[in-house]
Amino acid sequence: MTDKYEYSLNRRRFLTVSALGGATALAGCGGKSTTGDNPGGAGTDNSGNTDTGGNGDGGAKGGTFVNTAPEDATTLDPRMNELAWANGMLNYIFDPLLAVKPDGSEVVPHLAKEKPKKQDETTYTVPIRQGVTFHDGSKLTADDVEYSFSWVLNPDNKSTNQENLAFIDNVKKSGDYEVTFNLKHPYALFELTLAGMNAAIIPKKAAESKGQKKFAQEPVGSGPFKLKDWQSGSDLTLERFDDYFLEAPNLKQLKYRIIPKASVQFVELATGNVHQAGVPKDLLKKAQGQSNIQMKRISQFDYNGLIFNAKHEPFGNRKVRKAMQYLVDYDEMLKVTKGELGKRVYGFMPKEVNEAWDFPWKEWKEKYYPAKDHDKAKQLLNEAGYGDGFSVNMSTHSSGKFKNMAIMLQNEMDKVGINAKVQEVSIGEWLDQLDTGEYDVTFYGWSGGQDPDGFYYYLFRDPRNDDSPVPDDYVGNASAGMLYEAHPDSKKLQKADEKIRKARELQSRDERRQLYIDAAETFMSEYPHIPVYSEQSATAWSKKVNDYEPTAFVSQPLCNEWSNSSLSN
Repeated sequence: MTDKYEYSLNRRRFLTVSALGGATALAGCGGKSTTGDNPGGAGTDNSGNTDTGGNGDGGAKGGTFVNTAPEDATTLDPRMNELAWANGMLNYIFDPLLAVKPDGSEVVPHLAKEKPKKQDETTYTVPIRQGVTFHDGSKLTADDVEYSFSWVLNPDNKSTNQENLAFIDNVKKSGDYEVTFNLKHPYALFELTLAGMNAAIIPKKAAESKGQKKFAQEPVGSGPFKLKDWQSGSDLTLERFDDYFLEAPNLKQLKYRIIPKASVQFVELATGNVHQAGVPKDLLKKAQGQSNIQMKRISQFDYNGLIFNAKHEPFGNRKVRKAMQYLVDYDEMLKVTKGELGKRVYGFMPKEVNEAWDFPWKEWKEKYYPAKDHDKAKQLLNEAGYGDGFSVNMSTHSSGKFKNMAIMLQNEMDKVGINAKVQEVSIGEWLDQLDTGEYDVTFYGWSGGQDPDGFYYYLFRDPRNDDSPVPDDYVGNASAGMLYEAHPDSKKLQKADEKIRKARELQSRDERRQLYIDAAETFMSEYPHIPVYSEQSATAWSKKVNDYEPTAFVSQPLCNEWSNSSLSN
């Protein structure tokens, strides 16, 4: 894999997570049907056959749960998947070594018999659960675990997950049912990474015999459901895996229907044609009044805003970037983008992360998120030598949430003499702008998870300090507003980069917390962004679904260690 290829993939992963992030929380939620696209009641399958057997939860065993998805998966191979919502489907086909409790409080063993045993700072052994069977009947052993990680880490395979596992030097079989992880350095998120689809376990024999491309169409995993049928662009149907190592699912089948428009998804749910759908912000009240469904809001661990390019004048001037903060009313900007389905962000992280880590976000709010004040903005522009105004281009996506942000800033800029032109660009054009640095102001978003490393390492580190060299045509870190490139001799920025890298290697939460506070102070004081919001998704599901509770953390809500959903008639 070339370095350029790696960076291109990173950009694309970011895009898919952020631009379509509203679907993320829906991942893993499903619906049922019996024949065709219509959801069937308990005790029926797609052929109309009865599948009897109680589950003790008020619903019979059987039936098809029909879920909705905004777009199709591009691959069913988790080693090559870049799409957040597709992970929801893959989580039912494949299993990782560990799992996160539904409330996010703890990582627990899943395919692993126990949690990783620490041998030294960079060496861990992981005992593997015996008796786990893949969908093709083969037994899961340490060979499969070693193969799964080794394949992703091999640059020749160009896995999109390679960067996520880059902290691993190698994984070696150390027994028939034990593997040893050798890390390049201590890594605070080691266990959390092993609980995600980036670390899914693949059957070595099936993967090698099929080849990657065929495996992506005909996947074999160990999850609670196995692939039955995939009609690209239309639907994906999974069927119960009776030999699932935890307990066979009560549901006979799980089907995903591809329905691009959220409003159409909701109509399908309200009329009983699917079992779960997202709820757009303008239908929230209607959903609340719908007697046959229940709704839940799930916070997304993401960040969205506008970015200034410090390599383009006048945004190389810190006072100009600071003046931009005085042009906007943050609450109004949130209102025109996500409304009720969004929250203000501080320190480039969602509120949930700030609260979980006890970051001083209220102090940050007072210090770095000023009230709208055009006089103060003009003062700063005068001090910077731009009191007579200037002209800039702002690129935005057709998506209303990003477009509304740009238009609001454009209107406010106009009031202080700045001529801003808003240009709608395709995703491909936008990616090119990020890669080439040919933008003045653009939109940005990132889904970083519940740990601050997920935001700071990926958004604000200086890639020039990575072990792997940057590509020859690398122009800079767009997500950091090109600050490193505009100020290459800045000791302040380089110290922040050092702290970001050190924080991910420490085990002490207190020490890590302080390093992230320092890094946040550094970047907030440079004003590279206008930070706007993190998303909340609203998901609704039929009241005919029993023992079902989607959360932001659980990856297999229909069948896992804690619940096994069923359908009532």
